[in-house]
Amino acid sequence: MKIGIISDTHRYTSESCQIPDWIKKAFDGVDLIIHAGDVEHNNYITNLEYIAPVYAVRGNCDPYNSENPLSRSINIGCGLLTVAHRPRDARNALEINSKVLVYGHTHIATINEENDLLIINPGSAYEPRSGMPPSVAILKTDGDKLEANLIYR
Repeated sequence: MKIGIISDTHRYTSESCQIPDWIKKAFDGVDLIIHAGDVEHNNYITNLEYIAPVYAVRGNCDPYNSENPLSRSINIGCGLLTVAHRPRDARNALEINSKVLVYGHTHIATINEENDLLIINPGSAYEPRSGMPPSVAILKTDGDKLEANLIYR
């Protein structure tokens, strides 16, 4: 399974919701997309859905009437991928079978391992911090094997 992971897109208008070519290329062939919150305009999710099914969570900048939950866990075959926007909320949402923890909020891309947990923050595709370029992440699963990579614009 190949999973695209994105966060902190902060698209404010319908006109700004077009998916850039570099993200389309990064997400080519993904089976699903995880959006770790701060979408702001739902047309962005609609446009991502032309690439693959999207599972999104609500970030602190998203409308409170958003249909997206604060956290969710998705079965990725080898266990659960648990996602929430803020790191603390993601940790609080962890389930016993969680193998991958995804969060956003910081706009800083990182991939770490902690015991048997793979932790991914894809950074921000539009407004990165700490001098980093815009980024997304790709997670590949093969049985129990997990491989995550950051893709930079």
